[in-house]
Amino acid sequence: MGTREYHLYRAKFIKPSQLPLLAENQSSMCIFLKSIQDKPEYTLSSGSEWHIGNVELFDDSSGSFAVGRTTKTTVEKFDKESGDFVDELDDSGPYTVVIFDAMVGLIGIAKKSKLAPDAATIARRLRDLLSKAKTAIDTGVDVRVDVIPDPEDFLDKLRGAYSIRKFRATFTGPNPVDADEIFQKPLSVYAQSIGASSGILEVIGEALNEEVAESVAKSTAATGNTASARIVISRGNKTKNIKMKGDAVVVTVDQEATNSQVLEQMHEEYMRVKG
Repeated sequence: MGTREYHLYRAKFIKPSQLPLLAENQSSMCIFLKSIQDKPEYTLSSGSEWHIGNVELFDDSSGSFAVGRTTKTTVEKFDKESGDFVDELDDSGPYTVVIFDAMVGLIGIAKKSKLAPDAATIARRLRDLLSKAKTAIDTGVDVRVDVIPDPEDFLDKLRGAYSIRKFRATFTGPNPVDADEIFQKPLSVYAQSIGASSGILEVIGEALNEEVAESVAKSTAATGNTASARIVISRGNKTKNIKMKGDAVVVTVDQEATNSQVLEQMHEEYMRVKG
């Protein structure tokens, strides 16, 4: 029995501090749903075109869609009338499936080597596509598709450290609806107020609170942001820099798994990261 891999990312539709003239004030979830239903297209300089299609809703906030590209390719065929092999120019349209929860902005990109060498490349094309959606343009949002990194290795190093001397984490403008109250939520509002789409907060001390650092690290990973720290491994040792790696959390499912079952496992992994 074969398996499929879904790489977890966070789609963000970050609103500007001031909406464009005549733009309706919509929730990030609403902008997400309308943007994929716009079925945007994007053409690369190479001539290949990327598309969003096959939008299917499971309920009011979750569902699936296809993302892929079309290119002209040479197909080798046999012509029965002439009895010869011939080369014909034809359209090629590899695509993959994306499962999403628009309420959270959680997406799972099915890895497909025929479409792109890795999920990160597909994520970049998806960001470009969503940025071209009519809804995204009309509302003036900054679209991001950021990896959800697995924080466990980073957390293990924080927990095992003699002391944490510096902690640094990134944040973006308001989009995630489940950000932590201590860090991500207030700073996202600050970013919007000052007109920034993202920012970095760095704190320094002789012994930073491990529990707070761990909580912020989990929220940072879950919201598709990054974190790093400077720690002392054991008493008397020099400080060492550590950072949360950028590899996406991966959900592996059986080939026969339904899209709804994939979404359920995505939620489980997301809650594990969030803690």
